[in-house]
Amino acid sequence: MLGGELDFVIMLLLIVLAIAVGAVIVLVAVSAKGNSTRLEENSAKEKKKSESRLNFNKEDIMKFMEFDKIEDDMIIQDNGNRFVMVLKCQGINYDLMSENEMLAVEESFSNFLNTLKYPIQLYVQASSLNLEESIKAYKSRLEMLKDDYLKTEGAVHNAKRSQNLTRKERDALDLEVKKKRVLLEYGADIINYIEKMSLNKNILQRRYYIAVSYHTSDLGPTTNFSKEDAHNVAYSELYTRCRSIAAALSGCGVESVVMGSDELAEILYIAYNKDDADVYNIKKEIESGFYRLYSTSQDILEKKRIACEKEIQEKAVVEAEQALKRAVERVKGNNDLTYEEEMSDSTKAQAMQLILDNSDQFDPAVVDVALTDLNSQMKVPVIDVDEAERLLQSSNVELKGEVTEEEE
Repeated sequence: MLGGELDFVIMLLLIVLAIAVGAVIVLVAVSAKGNSTRLEENSAKEKKKSESRLNFNKEDIMKFMEFDKIEDDMIIQDNGNRFVMVLKCQGINYDLMSENEMLAVEESFSNFLNTLKYPIQLYVQASSLNLEESIKAYKSRLEMLKDDYLKTEGAVHNAKRSQNLTRKERDALDLEVKKKRVLLEYGADIINYIEKMSLNKNILQRRYYIAVSYHTSDLGPTTNFSKEDAHNVAYSELYTRCRSIAAALSGCGVESVVMGSDELAEILYIAYNKDDADVYNIKKEIESGFYRLYSTSQDILEKKRIACEKEIQEKAVVEAEQALKRAVERVKGNNDLTYEEEMSDSTKAQAMQLILDNSDQFDPAVVDVALTDLNSQMKVPVIDVDEAERLLQSSNVELKGEVTEEEE
């Protein structure tokens, strides 16, 4: 009786334990499924956010970059329906300021943002440091110093010869000449240093701009303006806005000026031609009489393809040279040839290599016949006899076919 009750209790405990384990498994499965669903939803949301962010940035950039022409210090877009004027800003060294100065700058900039009644666009452009204009100005200044030094030296020399000067007066004249000579040498050293520094293309400079736009739709739907009138109104409105922004930024210590047409052409040229902007200088092109902007940059995929093809060609040449070298060494090891015979075989082997390198310029049958002919003249042929015979036969077949076509 006790044994039957014990078995019943054990069976009941096993059933309860199985039910508990099953419940735990179900809960774990449901939790895992819920987590997986949440992860998928989060992933989809993140993907959607990134796509929307990408689309926004792309649209924003294209709005700034696309333009019809540059005229009257403005970038004209959308067939004359949108005008953009740009302010060039000079940055300030915020980190070197005291705490009170930082607070004053932040407060002034906050007031500037709060007083804005129209949209603006901030643009930062990083480019290689171009010191060509500075070097040209320094050299011009150095020529002036050189002329001044030569005139002073000549005047001192004449004064010493024509006048009876005391020792003190002579020393004063020599000191004056020495000062000008030291200044001239110092200027030459500065120019040499800057020229060497300009060769380093890794030195970048950042320039900061504020773009202010104006749409012809702001004139009102009922107003009937001509293109010229809209152009004049846009210029007046944009110039007023830019001067207001410049005055507000001056409170932050930021100096800004309205950019001219040539400067606008330069920043657009650099934006479109990142790699070649240093080679094709926009200022030189404008001075030479060019009045249109062209994009000279090559597509990045095209650049990679050309680089890969060049690398493949270089590796092919190396492998061909190594194969010929191994063949010549093998021939030398297996045959006793005279120096003249070795020279003759090496010459013919190089001739065969030249034919292979330029095989795309000739008919394949002609190439095979030429290679077979050169190979047969060698004391120790590079191509096997069977292979040479096969090439010759296939070439004869192709040549006969060509002759038959001509006869027909």
